[in-house]
Amino acid sequence: MIRILIAEDDRNTLTGLVEILCQEGFDAIGAESGEEALQILSRHQFDILLTDLRMPDMTGMELFEKAQLHSRQMKTIIMTAYNSVKDAVEAMKSGVYEYLTKPLDLDELFIILKKAVSDFELERENEELKQRLQGAYRFENIIGSSKVMQDVFRTIVKVARSESTILIRGESGTGKELVARAIHYNSPRAKNSLIEVSCASFPETLLESELFGYEKGAFTGAAGRKIGRFELADKGTIFLDEIGEISSSVQTKLLRVLQEREISRLGGTSSISVDTRVIAATNRDLEEALTNGRFREDLYYRLNVIPVSLPPLRARKEDIPLLVDHFIRKYAKVNKRGPLTIHEDVLNICLEYHWPGNVRELENAMENAVVLGEGDKVLPEHLPVFVKIRKAKRPDGLDVILNAGETFREKIEFAERLILEEAIKKAAGNKSEAAKQLEISLRNMRYKISKYNL
Repeated sequence: MIRILIAEDDRNTLTGLVEILCQEGFDAIGAESGEEALQILSRHQFDILLTDLRMPDMTGMELFEKAQLHSRQMKTIIMTAYNSVKDAVEAMKSGVYEYLTKPLDLDELFIILKKAVSDFELERENEELKQRLQGAYRFENIIGSSKVMQDVFRTIVKVARSESTILIRGESGTGKELVARAIHYNSPRAKNSLIEVSCASFPETLLESELFGYEKGAFTGAAGRKIGRFELADKGTIFLDEIGEISSSVQTKLLRVLQEREISRLGGTSSISVDTRVIAATNRDLEEALTNGRFREDLYYRLNVIPVSLPPLRARKEDIPLLVDHFIRKYAKVNKRGPLTIHEDVLNICLEYHWPGNVRELENAMENAVVLGEGDKVLPEHLPVFVKIRKAKRPDGLDVILNAGETFREKIEFAERLILEEAIKKAAGNKSEAAKQLEISLRNMRYKISKYNL
């Protein structure tokens, strides 16, 4: 229940407001002076302060300023019989939530209170989510005070409460799987299973059986019934990572699940209803895949109900110092090292580097620095060679490769990384296509992508 403190020196007005607001379902308490209101605030927490502007012992603005010491989250609404535009502007500039004139229009008061309650509850949910972000299996590594990341947090708060299908877009290493976990664990399905599937990790035929299951004898080697991931996620959530990599046949079956909410196991003759929320993610340009006929248009629109876009690390560089500090602390604790300070040049290098592997690459670099470093300070020489080149954009030229590291192996690895980056870029993020271009196996491609955090 929302608690409202009313500060009003006119006893009849105060009594009437307390009675009306209690009848409307609020927990309302009255104070006949600013001093009495402050005494009540020192003992109890309130969500909203409704105060008269002119009172004998102090003004409503003075009460507002002193009340902020007790609760900065509390919203203040000022009432006055003096319809002064100047006072209203000054009050709003100081952080007052709303300004009303007397005699009060009760309909207007209820509209403002309803809006204040809605805003307060949204802020509280946002704060609760941020606290949960610090826990394992939630937003452990998603840290950011930048505007783009705050926008992402607000989006997650809203979509988590819905049942809609979500499509998370973003480059590799931006934390798409963590966002999926946060959405699930802050949704009404949180008590049920979250099943995660990396679509690119399975061959076409194996992915189909993993998602939908199979009956005994469905194919050679099917010695018994297998329950698919969609069934395991019933009443919960399934997270389909790298959705842009699935074959046309799997796309067709996935479309049916989204449309009909039912599956058929391989080799089965009956349909099975599933109540599973789908969250998908991709680092590919699905729009280009639509144009090229590699991705079904109807499936695209079924998946892209609510898009959530994660920015690359280079687009939110103001978050890098926060992330560096977080990962240094994390791996100092993991490796049982004492508190570590960070040399200023380390931050400068991190700010200049372009981070193609995004937050995942930054985390690995900081783990590298903690493990290889000595003493109580993280120094530039503890960073991986790729980071120490200190280039904000992708470097080109043989001279850069020759100067990239101290050993022949480091130079070769640096050159290999550049080649892989270019191949993945040309293939629009399609790892299978990039592997074909480079004439290497997909398994080898995945190993190298993992090695270089691409």
